[in-house]
Amino acid sequence: MRWDIVTTAFEPTAVTLGFLAHHVDLGVNRIWLHLDAPNKELEDIVSGHEKIKVVRCDGAYWKDSVKGKRPWDFRVRQSVNADSAMSQSDADWIAHIDADEYVTNAAALFAFLAQQPDQILSIVAFNSERLHVRGQPQPHVFSGGFRVPFPRIVHRAQPLIYGRYARYLQKGVAGYWHGKAFTRVSSGLPLALHRAELPEDVVEEDVQGRFPGRAILHFDGMTKAHWLDKLRKKVPNGKVLQPHNQARINQAQDVWDHRDDSDYLDDLYRHVKEISGFQALVLRLLGRMTSSGVDVPAKIKKVFPEAHVDLSPAAVDAALMDIQDGRVPTSF
Repeated sequence: MRWDIVTTAFEPTAVTLGFLAHHVDLGVNRIWLHLDAPNKELEDIVSGHEKIKVVRCDGAYWKDSVKGKRPWDFRVRQSVNADSAMSQSDADWIAHIDADEYVTNAAALFAFLAQQPDQILSIVAFNSERLHVRGQPQPHVFSGGFRVPFPRIVHRAQPLIYGRYARYLQKGVAGYWHGKAFTRVSSGLPLALHRAELPEDVVEEDVQGRFPGRAILHFDGMTKAHWLDKLRKKVPNGKVLQPHNQARINQAQDVWDHRDDSDYLDDLYRHVKEISGFQALVLRLLGRMTSSGVDVPAKIKKVFPEAHVDLSPAAVDAALMDIQDGRVPTSF
């Protein structure tokens, strides 16, 4: 069974290399890597790799696209790129995966996909979300534990664990909880951010299934600066992009409203993306915390042995500042 992934990347080189190396090592058929901004350093490392198709989303690319020009909403750009990859893929299944998302539990997931009858067009694989325990060392940006979403939107344990910061979490996570879909390429369905767009005349349960385990690791916010940058993208000109769940709206709006208050933002990150040792203990007892089991630095070394990258939080933050300087790629 052949599987592809498609992504639109605007990340520091080290972060994107981790994403690429992990999925190449898993045996991906092809990674459709759409560069949302110039990254010669990355292209020099990965160009020519048989598993990676680099697509430079420059002015010429967007002029020839279905939109005719570069969409201002990054989510629209992602969807256009995903549909383009779907139309060219020669794989059996394809997934629209962001550069901070990693497929895991791969043997069980791919065996499950291979067993699906022809009428199943899409399979949803659910996710867990990376977080840090305060006081524990962070040797690189892929370290830390993962929290597993609660089974209900508002679980009774959530306010007891997080107090007034529970308003920033849905199902106990700061990002999304409803997973990502693997879609049958032969279906030709449009690929949205999390799900394929199913035909209107079908019953969802008849054509879309669910993988019974968890198969996506979401590294939501590699560092505090990375997390804040991600939230700022959701609030262009002070207005939160819709739709988002209410918890994510609360995060994004507060980051915008307090954008010049570093103490407030420090406190927000400390309580939304980090937990205390006691909170970690409670989450483990409730079966809501796990480890990744993924050694990203080792995978980079294996797949790109000539690449020398610094995955420390400080280095990733410095690289993030560099690419922020060219946020609007007018000449790309």
